[in-house]
Amino acid sequence: MSDEKGIISVSKVAANMTGKWSPVHGDAFNDMLEANNALSQEEKDNLSKETTLILSDCIDPSGKDEVNTGLVIGYVQSGKTLSFTSLTALARDNDYRLVILLAGTTNNLVEQSFKRLKDDLNTDATREWKLFSTQQKGFQQSELTRVDMELSKWRRGNKRARTILIISMKQHQHIENLSTLLSNSELSDVPTLIIDDEGDQAGINTKAKRDEESTTYARIMELRKLFPHHSYLLYTATPQAPLLISRIDRLSPDFGRVLTPGTKYVGGQDFFVEGDNKFIKLIPVNDVPDKNDPPTSPPESLITALRDYFVGVAIGLLEEDDFNGNNRSMMIHPAVPKDEHLMFARWVKQTKESWSIILRDESHDDYSELVASFESSANDLFKTYETEFTFKDVLQVLFDAIEETAVEELNTREKNRIPSVDWNGEYSWILVGGIGLDRGFTVEGLTVSYMPRSTGVGNADNIQQRARFFGYKRSYLGLCRIYLTDENIHAFTDYVKHEEFIRKSIRTHLEQGKTLKEWRRTYFLDKDLKPTRSSVILLEMYFSRGRQGWIVPDHPFEDQEIVAENREVADSIISDFSFQQYAEPGWTDKQIVPAFSDNIKLAELLTKLAILRYKSADDNLQHSALLLGLERLVSEQPDMECSFYALSGPWSGVNASRTLNKSTPAKVNNLFQGKNDNTNYPGARALASTKQITFLLHRYDINTPDKSKTIKDVPILTVHVPDHLVERVWIEKDFEREG
Repeated sequence: MSDEKGIISVSKVAANMTGKWSPVHGDAFNDMLEANNALSQEEKDNLSKETTLILSDCIDPSGKDEVNTGLVIGYVQSGKTLSFTSLTALARDNDYRLVILLAGTTNNLVEQSFKRLKDDLNTDATREWKLFSTQQKGFQQSELTRVDMELSKWRRGNKRARTILIISMKQHQHIENLSTLLSNSELSDVPTLIIDDEGDQAGINTKAKRDEESTTYARIMELRKLFPHHSYLLYTATPQAPLLISRIDRLSPDFGRVLTPGTKYVGGQDFFVEGDNKFIKLIPVNDVPDKNDPPTSPPESLITALRDYFVGVAIGLLEEDDFNGNNRSMMIHPAVPKDEHLMFARWVKQTKESWSIILRDESHDDYSELVASFESSANDLFKTYETEFTFKDVLQVLFDAIEETAVEELNTREKNRIPSVDWNGEYSWILVGGIGLDRGFTVEGLTVSYMPRSTGVGNADNIQQRARFFGYKRSYLGLCRIYLTDENIHAFTDYVKHEEFIRKSIRTHLEQGKTLKEWRRTYFLDKDLKPTRSSVILLEMYFSRGRQGWIVPDHPFEDQEIVAENREVADSIISDFSFQQYAEPGWTDKQIVPAFSDNIKLAELLTKLAILRYKSADDNLQHSALLLGLERLVSEQPDMECSFYALSGPWSGVNASRTLNKSTPAKVNNLFQGKNDNTNYPGARALASTKQITFLLHRYDINTPDKSKTIKDVPILTVHVPDHLVERVWIEKDFEREG
């Protein structure tokens, strides 16, 4: 069973989440649900509710001349195909006459989608569909004639008129050919649904910043122009790109839905947050191939991964998992260059052959050592996977597990097409590849993943899309092992940690009856990551930066009224929390801290900090980003404490002043009090804690550069975030103006 053919459940739907019209359930949708034996009745009801909500946001097929764009957000390998297949069936029941699926950028993805739609919709038996593919020039003039015939039957009210389903590669030549042919048909009255699978890839305009159109994007726009009455739906697990393009772009979503995976789904939370490192294994940096100094033998981490995999295959054979139509597979996902794929494939084949020879001969010099290494791997797997079988049982079928495993390169090194995998042909597969194993491709029964590669340029969406190891595998989670470099472990952990926060934000926003165009784009990422490729980001985004670990407002002295309000906030903090004096021997009155605490609840302090505001737009953005980041930390750790220092100044009877510099706009000179060896004062910056968030509340009389004017008692809040809590907050600028 495919990892992708899982169960999608739906969150409770609020009353105000109803769409623009009410789709009805007919034979196509009901028959598809009934034929799906993997779903319980409750799960079928949930899928029905979800699909109905999505279609109700699309154009009403009984209307005319309406176009809209939607975004459906799932998880990697979570069952998005099941969602849009259900949507396709429901579209037929509601008199949509044409559905076009842009199915992927590689042959194997298009063929995978074609087979699933054909099987799940039972197109051969029902004769409700005219199914076409653009692969191998499969859609030409003769196919167009059949399309026109079905549309003619529909216009005559013939009940036997079939719904047209065209599956196209998301590639500019395929789309251009499809558009050219369809332009000869009368489509003005045809309710149409266009589904863009992996909607954040290939179709987004990568030349928007130059006020040009990238080729595939332009072809998609030409295709859409053919249909005056249609909805365009982008399906993706990584929605950063569609949400960061210009709001006036025709691919910017008007509406959206967030899918919730079923209970059998295993994703990033299971592996990287809740897994306690049980499933994640480190690939040492020395095991990553150096293209300038290629290795001559397989790295030890690969050998360990292969042992883990073959033990898992042996357990599957003992449990007769192979008789149930299931699969076991291992994915080796090095960098893109095909010579690396060949190198890893050769290592795997050589290792298979060597181990097979040794296991057939108990008198072999290496037999005992090899068996002992397999036993060690088995014992590790037995810690996470419950089975009645022992290593003695595993050893009996280990040779078969190794010998019967097929090894396949998924690339175009020997052929001009990425080959498809004959999952029915073999139980066990080891797949080696780059792009062929990237986004959209389902690796059936995947247990062991080996990824000796870097994170690349740090695009968070690309990194997450490599997570082919997610999917519906709860029943065999204990056999799963993911081998990653330290860099990738960190990147996946960080992304997964913040992914839920963003989904919750979007889901809450939509449940309030608002549109995606009204959602302020906000992302929390590691400082080394960015949401998506910079070429598609057209919205102006601010991303937070610390200065030597400190977050400092540049112009907190602007506007006397705002300064007075912020002074009231500062006074209320000092009066409402418990503080004590803090000083070290030798400190002067200016260096002594009149009010200090290292056990203030961050959640309680946030209610005060949220009131602070600034005249400067940049300072306000920085403060908003800070609050969002702190709120996220509190949501994860409600009892988190922080350190707070209210430094001496006019408020405490100490004469303290600073002068603005002569830059435009001006900034405060020497904001932080410096180090003084004579008094043993380490400097204000050194007060920062390495364990928790630190706030320094400076209060100065601020003088203009010529000292002709003084702004009294200006509160300036600076914040230090320790390394283990540092993250970058990306937040949309000028939201009110653009939204």
